[in-house]
Amino acid sequence: MKKLLIKILPYLVAFLTGILLYVFAQKVVTDSGLNNLLVNIASGLVSIPLVFIFYDVINKITSRNLHNLVFESITLEINTQLIELIDCICIMIHRQKTTSITDLDDFLELEYEEIYHQITLNKKSISFLEEIKKNLTLIIHKPSFFDILTEQQMTALLNITKEVTFLIKDIKQSTLKTNKTKYKKITSQTIEKIIDNLTIWIESGQKDAFNHHARFTLTDIKSQ
Repeated sequence: MKKLLIKILPYLVAFLTGILLYVFAQKVVTDSGLNNLLVNIASGLVSIPLVFIFYDVINKITSRNLHNLVFESITLEINTQLIELIDCICIMIHRQKTTSITDLDDFLELEYEEIYHQITLNKKSISFLEEIKKNLTLIIHKPSFFDILTEQQMTALLNITKEVTFLIKDIKQSTLKTNKTKYKKITSQTIEKIIDNLTIWIESGQKDAFNHHARFTLTDIKSQ
């Protein structure tokens, strides 16, 4: 609705200008020639914007169903990848996978200290995270991404993708460095940020979508 109002705002301004001009001509201008000229101008300012306003409003109404279908398709793709991400993090912190909304709420309440004491860093999670990052990146670069999602949803998803990139990098470095404790702290902080942005995504209206997801007995990411 906000986008529609912004789009038709110039037409509304022209429409209101036409009305004011007509009132001015009728109330103030006494010369018949000038009065007729101003009335004709006012008529154009009122009628032409009305055509465009009606067109945009009708177009918005008729395209709403298509918009909803595209939105459901995009969010289904996103939720599938985010559920995969939650599964992967659960494996890393030796936690039972999330299979219900109650489990999801418990997962979203995890904080740094709890993550740090439970996490184990190894190469096995890297391939899963890279696949999730790749799929999220493909979704983000779809033309419909910026038209369908809200600014809050886009920001959350972009932050999640960014933090997954950092997580992959830190896990790789942790396998090469002797200072395991340092990277354990860093990855725990990164996971906490991912969870914070997952919370924003879900609170933006995606909780029901998660709940009704076709596989909310979540994808089985098998540890190898």
